[in-house]
Amino acid sequence: MVGHQEHGLDVAQRVTDAIHLFRERRAERPYDDKSRFLVAASHDLRQPIHALGLYVAELRRKISGEDEQHLLGQLERSVDAIVRLVDDLLDISRLNAGVLVPQKQPCDVVELLDRITADLGLLARSKNIRLAVHPFHGFVSSDPVMLERILMNLVSNALRYTQPNGTVLIACRRRGDELSIEVRDNGIGMDKGCQTRIFDEFVQLKQPAAESQQGLGLGLSIVDRLVRLLGHRLELQSAPDEGSTFALRLSLTGHEVVFKPAAQKTNGLPLAGKKLLIVDSDDLARVAMAKMLSSWGCDVSAASSLDVVQQRLIEGAGWEMVISEYQMGGNATGLDVIQAVQQHLGAHIPCMLIGTRAGTDVEKLARLGGHYFLPKPVKPAKLRSMMQFLLTDQTIMLNG
Repeated sequence: MVGHQEHGLDVAQRVTDAIHLFRERRAERPYDDKSRFLVAASHDLRQPIHALGLYVAELRRKISGEDEQHLLGQLERSVDAIVRLVDDLLDISRLNAGVLVPQKQPCDVVELLDRITADLGLLARSKNIRLAVHPFHGFVSSDPVMLERILMNLVSNALRYTQPNGTVLIACRRRGDELSIEVRDNGIGMDKGCQTRIFDEFVQLKQPAAESQQGLGLGLSIVDRLVRLLGHRLELQSAPDEGSTFALRLSLTGHEVVFKPAAQKTNGLPLAGKKLLIVDSDDLARVAMAKMLSSWGCDVSAASSLDVVQQRLIEGAGWEMVISEYQMGGNATGLDVIQAVQQHLGAHIPCMLIGTRAGTDVEKLARLGGHYFLPKPVKPAKLRSMMQFLLTDQTIMLNG
């Protein structure tokens, strides 16, 4: 009888545990569905934003009037704001889902800060803010994508809370076997009470009128969670009307620094005459990219699919670089395009994959293949800088 009672209690406990697990999973399911929706939607959201950014860059090249340039600057700021909102929503979704796994490796501090200042330089100039950098020639141990996201958020946040004619400084200081990357501003600052709340989700300080409608208050929450995920430390010093300093502490590595020689220019255009293949299944993005690259002096071939590329190869086409969207539709990817071109040409030419930030696996695949990755929407300044490096200095490999 006792044995039957114990067995009955065991079965009852199992049923109770199963019901509890079912309820937990049912409660989590709406969030999981929302997370999957945000990840899936990010690619579709970024396609028109990517094309819009390229067309704006081309329009800026063709317009010289001061009023028109000012309007373009406002348009670019709006595009950047949309990108930040999409990035923030996606990052929070992925952090909550626990799918972000750091891939630590040596990160070149100079290259990292060059990318950040190139991306945010226009925003600083539009607000008449001086963006200065005191770099460090060395390497830190971190996940390069997450680290860039942390610093981009800190610098853009500093620009947001700094008044016109102010200064934002990115200063690197060595502290023994660590590096402190400090983002300093002489903006509005904050009191002790605010400092304890700014890393919470959806918390925003009072902003200048021009910035009051931008952002969801997620940036510093993302920074805090990424810093803890990576095992770094973030320190804050601030006071009302005296500005703020965020100091990120990272471990240094022993990697040797390689200084890259300046690119040699040809006829005033470093990329003049370079033969490029761009592949994108989205018509709007493909045309925008082709027009922009042509304006830089490149000899551009554009294709919408792997089949088109293979036909061009059969016809005898050849290129010095391939820039391909990863997500091609159907079963083909940008990696299939790159493989087809390199096998046909019998040479390892520089290749870039363009993908969404959601697809960090795409970046890993690119690196494994010895290729380069740019997140969508592509920043023209970043694309041009990387192309000049790859096409005018063939003696140094970034992935070496």
